[in-house]
Amino acid sequence: MTLAEIVAITGLPGLYKVVGKRNDGLVVTSLVDDKTTFVSGRKHLFTTLDNVTMYTTGDGVTLKTVLAEMKKQEANNPPVAKDDAAVKAYVEKVIPDYDKEKVYVSDMKKLLKWYDILNGQKLVEELIKEEGTIEAIEKIAEAKAEEKQAKKTAAKPKKEAKPKVEKTTKASTKPAPGAKKVTAPRKAQ
Repeated sequence: MTLAEIVAITGLPGLYKVVGKRNDGLVVTSLVDDKTTFVSGRKHLFTTLDNVTMYTTGDGVTLKTVLAEMKKQEANNPPVAKDDAAVKAYVEKVIPDYDKEKVYVSDMKKLLKWYDILNGQKLVEELIKEEGTIEAIEKIAEAKAEEKQAKKTAAKPKKEAKPKVEKTTKASTKPAPGAKKVTAPRKAQ
């Protein structure tokens, strides 16, 4: 299972696995209680977890990266509680450069709930392993692209730049359109 198959649905608690698609919505199975239901696309919005990022002071951090870091610090994970200070302190350990103005405590609590649901289904390990293989593939592809780029720049001799010739535009010589015919309103009979 990948993060692209797991969705968060507005107005409904928890996370859902996409089972099927219809023209007017999705058939989903809850990861909490394994109930399969149809959810209308007219009433709800669907967000796949692979599109979720956390705001930081630099570039955003993907949910995969956050889940991997949370798994590393699993012993320190606070329970989802009403203590906002503990939740803030924990998120600051996991993502030290998160944007304090854009990331609210409710977002942090939602993140902890999502982690608990995914960890309860033993999906966090699977997603982290998947992330490692994807990163390895991306690094190999980047190395090949750099080699190709280096070969291209070494093989091509530099050409001298030709002076650019400026084009002149001619003024439009179209005559102005004629005046429209004025009509008088009809008299009532």
